[in-house]
Amino acid sequence: MWRCINCGFATPERPSFCKNCGLVQAGIGTHEKYQILEGYCHPLSLIMRNNNLDHYFIDACAGSGRVQAYHKNEYIDGSPLIMAKTRDWVEEKIKDKTKTKHVKCIFIEVNSKAHILLEKWTGNFPDCRRIWGDCNQMLPSVLNNMDSERWKPFVFIYIDPFGLGEPPIMMETLRRVIERDYTELFLQLSVDALIRVSGWLKHVDSPDSELRKQAQTCCETLKVVIGADRMGEFCENWFKWQEGQREEKALQYYLSGLCSYFPHVECIGIPVGSKRPVYYLIYTTRNQTGRKIMQQVTMTAKRKGTESLEKWFN
Repeated sequence: MWRCINCGFATPERPSFCKNCGLVQAGIGTHEKYQILEGYCHPLSLIMRNNNLDHYFIDACAGSGRVQAYHKNEYIDGSPLIMAKTRDWVEEKIKDKTKTKHVKCIFIEVNSKAHILLEKWTGNFPDCRRIWGDCNQMLPSVLNNMDSERWKPFVFIYIDPFGLGEPPIMMETLRRVIERDYTELFLQLSVDALIRVSGWLKHVDSPDSELRKQAQTCCETLKVVIGADRMGEFCENWFKWQEGQREEKALQYYLSGLCSYFPHVECIGIPVGSKRPVYYLIYTTRNQTGRKIMQQVTMTAKRKGTESLEKWFN
């Protein structure tokens, strides 16, 4: 029996988030994912502040701020708190305190209950703005407002949905992100979820009306996630790929849609080192330094923390 440590709500199986209060539940590999996020946000913000540059961290699927640990009945910091606490970490590390361009954070969350907890746990941090709504609608609006400024700030965007997203993360949303200059994208992709949805393609013309209806719904989801303009090509390839190849082929096809915009794309499976990752973290940038830092961060994760990032701090 699973029990929420925030409100005490109980259910036979562990959910993605508490249906009663909205507390997000950590899953397999969540701790590793957060270590990678933190390992990149810290040096990134330090570099930006050393150069006195305006910069934002945006968490587009922010969740509840804190999350319930996977194997223990305790809280751990979620991605919004990792981002918010980066400011204090940089303040301790930076030598020239006259550089005033601190990181600013924007957190977007669609679940109203999770958003209430997000407000509670990030409300006391400076320069943190919280938005309730679908990131497919809110994120483009936020970027449009930034682009209206005289000097466009640098933006690091983290998108970490449950599965393919609730609602699904649209390829059109990602294109708005990746077409923008001075932007980096860090995205979680559940290839298993992508494959499950794609598996319904074979039922599109089924004589069974229920199967056909479900298949059409899945096709609409797939069209949103892959992009309407690439849907036909993906479907054609899907039926050509052999059963054991589909995970790798689907991942590479998805990545190819990002590589056309970004020269540098890094990808790591979570849990790190698993032959069957639960999901993948995809990092995209146009900046060679950013790529080197992320490569070092992921190498650290693979080597269980034996590598150091100190060389990037100055």
